[in-house]
Parts: sequence; C-alpha cells; structure tokens
Amino acid sequence: MKKSVQLTVFALVGIIALVVGLTFYRTIYKPPMSTEQLRQSGTVVFDAARSFETGKLLKHTGEEFDQNDFNGKWSLLYFGYTFCPDICPVSLTKMNQFHKLLAEKDPELAEKIKVYMVTVDPQRDTVEQMGQYMPYFNPEFVGLTGEMKYLYNFARQLNVPFSPVAQQSDEFYLVDHSANIFVVNPKGDYHGFIRPPLDAAKMLNVMKTLDRNFD
Repeated sequence: MKKSVQLTVFALVGIIALVVGLTFYRTIYKPPMSTEQLRQSGTVVFDAARSFETGKLLKHTGEEFDQNDFNGKWSLLYFGYTFCPDICPVSLTKMNQFHKLLAEKDPELAEKIKVYMVTVDPQRDTVEQMGQYMPYFNPEFVGLTGEMKYLYNFARQLNVPFSPVAQQSDEFYLVDHSANIFVVNPKGDYHGFIRPPLDAAKMLNVMKTLDRNFD
C-alpha cells in the first residue's frame, strides 16, 4: 500500500513539474508575434527604420549624453516631465514593472534594453531636478534634458507631439505630451513605437519579438 502511495505521489510530482515546465517554456519561448499581432497590441514597426540626431543633451547624472549610447541596445524613450501630475508617474511605474519582469524572465534581453525619459519641460527639468526624480522609479532609468531647441528638434524627428512652453511665471503649469514609448533599435535608428495602455507582459512579448526579428 505504501509503495502505491509513493508511486502516486511521484506521479503527481512529475505531472506538476511537467505543467510548471510547460508554463515556463510558454512564457519564455513564446513564438514571435506577426506584424498583425504587433499592430493589434498597439505596436507600430516601420518598414524602414529612420535615422535622427539628438543634439546636445545631458543625462540626469550631469554627464553629456552621447548618441552612440543608443548603439548596441534597444532604447525605449518616453517623452514627459517631472512635474507631470498623473500620466508620467503612471507610465514610468509601468515601465519599471516591465523592466523587473524582463530581468526575471529574460535576463539576456534585459541587458540589451535601456529606458530613457526625455523631458519636454527643460525650464523646470534641470539636471538636479531629474537627478532626484529618475531614481525614484528605477535607478537604471536615464533622464535626458537640455536646451529647448535640441529637445524640440529631437522630438520632431520622431514625430513626437510637442508644444514648447515659453517662460512661465506660474510654477504649476502643465505641458501637453505623448504617452507613447518610442523604440530605437541597436543600430541607433528610430524603429517604431508602442501605444498605451502599457502592460509589462505585453511589452515583454513585443520586445522579444522585435529582438528576434532584428538583423
């Protein structure tokens, strides 16, 4: 009787291990999404990637940003500002959830992805302000700021809706901006964009697909 119980237990353990293994496999090794599936997920990939120039920008650490930093990695760009009352904090929180899920499920791909927030409000988003803001969401995220002319030109090349704000006396003014995530490929070219709502699992599958299809 004991032997049959042991065999039953072993069989159950084996089945559970198989189910867990299949679930893990399906999570990690999902087949690449088709162009139509990407579109349905809110992701637009261009037929031909587009080159662009950032101009002179500064990181939230105070270091000069080198556009060559885009090379060799997937870069996910969010255009927002630190005084944003709602959309930006929510979006960066979602990006942090994606970043953590990616590190857990696919550490190799996680090493190839960098997240940036480019300010649309350089009047208030100084290096010091962004230096306090960015680590709150994720110490690996990079904030970029600089002169309005460079930021505006950068955004325009990526077709980012951007309405520059002139000098304001009201410290609580708001800035209109996009909630999309703009994707730069490892060659440093504008590859496409991801529309909200942002979801960690969806973004994981999207980025795995983009990486597998990239050459």
